[in-house]
Amino acid sequence: MTQKTSAPINPSDEYKIRLERLNQIKKAGIDPYLKTAIRSHEIKVLLADFDKIKNSVIIAGRLRSVRLHGGSCFANLADESGKIQLYFKKDQVGEAYRFFTDQIDIGDFLEVSGTLFSTHKGEKTVLVESFKLLTKSLLPLPEKWHGLTDVETRFRQRYLDLIANPKVKEIFLKRSRIIQFIRDYLLKLGFTEVETPILQAVASGAIAQPFKTRHNALKADLYLRIAPEIYLKELIVGGFEKVFEIARCFRNEGIDYAHNPEFTQVEFYWAYKDYEDLMEFMEKFMADLVKAVNGSTVVEYDGKQIDFAGPYPRVDFKQALLEEIKVDLDEINNKELFKKAHELGLKPEKSWGRGKLADELYKKFVRPKLINPTYIINHPIELSPLAKKIADRPNYVERFQLIIGGRIELANAFTELNDPLDQEERFKFQQELARQGDAEAMGKDDEFVEALKYGLPPTAGLGLGIDRLVNVLTNTHNIKEVILFPTLRPEKY
Repeated sequence: MTQKTSAPINPSDEYKIRLERLNQIKKAGIDPYLKTAIRSHEIKVLLADFDKIKNSVIIAGRLRSVRLHGGSCFANLADESGKIQLYFKKDQVGEAYRFFTDQIDIGDFLEVSGTLFSTHKGEKTVLVESFKLLTKSLLPLPEKWHGLTDVETRFRQRYLDLIANPKVKEIFLKRSRIIQFIRDYLLKLGFTEVETPILQAVASGAIAQPFKTRHNALKADLYLRIAPEIYLKELIVGGFEKVFEIARCFRNEGIDYAHNPEFTQVEFYWAYKDYEDLMEFMEKFMADLVKAVNGSTVVEYDGKQIDFAGPYPRVDFKQALLEEIKVDLDEINNKELFKKAHELGLKPEKSWGRGKLADELYKKFVRPKLINPTYIINHPIELSPLAKKIADRPNYVERFQLIIGGRIELANAFTELNDPLDQEERFKFQQELARQGDAEAMGKDDEFVEALKYGLPPTAGLGLGIDRLVNVLTNTHNIKEVILFPTLRPEKY
């Protein structure tokens, strides 16, 4: 068998060798790609109940290694739940032993029948009585001892990454548990889970550049949603009081450690609440979630101990800039703010408005210092076209972001703007930003304004980034690590 030789084999040569074995198997009248299999136990269950099982068992999985010893051999078989050792003896399986050594390769899927025993070293093992080829593998798995380390290959061929690196699978199992916890938590509080359109006539709900597409039958341009916010708030207008969606969203922006063009977030809207209520809610929710998933409210992230037990500090946006860089947003005009940003090392573009300038200064000088969970609150109105003004500070809004580890914006929330005339003016301001070249300016949504004219009760809303949350709770530092199939530059053929 080629996998037992010491010299490495070129993958193209390996493919030819395995293809020849496939042909020989077919000539022998054996179907190398069966449609089903029989299993009496998953491997995890088999190992757990090992001492109780006296009868023969039937397992199925992928062959992961083979060690030949003349008339016998040891092998490892793995299914989704775990891995177990197999022991093949020539006098036990007869002629099938030669078929195994000559035609079966690492990576093939097998169905195995046998009895259980422990080796003299105490390793739990299946003594093979018979086996069946389920699926023939034509390409070799990543080299056993070195695994799969090339980052581009790992993300582009995630199936190989999962086979070669068991810890990767654990990340996505934890991701699944996180999403399930969020769903169950909100449902227990009386929220209703809903679905809203991904194809939208107006790119609204967040400040971001959208993806644009064309619907031929309607002869209309549409956008992939950048957020489900507008439709969820329309449901509050319609009489729902607590709604949420675990939503796939799309933003036509750069790709880096914290951004992927398509991402997952949960958004919820809660009538008769404001952003103060949501800050209190989030402290309990995050502590409950982290403890349920990680066993403690304290997690290690980026070499730091992050404690999710509340209460969380609240840092005023304007005050933070004043303290860190001596910029008073109430006293500085747009021209002076642009100049100050340039002096402080930013490279502001001419299209940047006042809100964008303030936000970039905050990200450079304030956010890196917010390690444990912290709320940055009361953002400039230019940054938040859907949030309600602070009554005695009309240039700022009732908004907060939850910051983790000095760089992760985990959640974004605000008291919702429910004044339709104010909302209409905000949209007009966004249109002006778009005319000035701001690609992220929010689209004007006349249908949403009309909905607000029927009346939106006092409401608070929040969006929580699932991908970034998984990064924090798995101590990974690139969003690609927690998205099974991240967006990559297409390969040239």
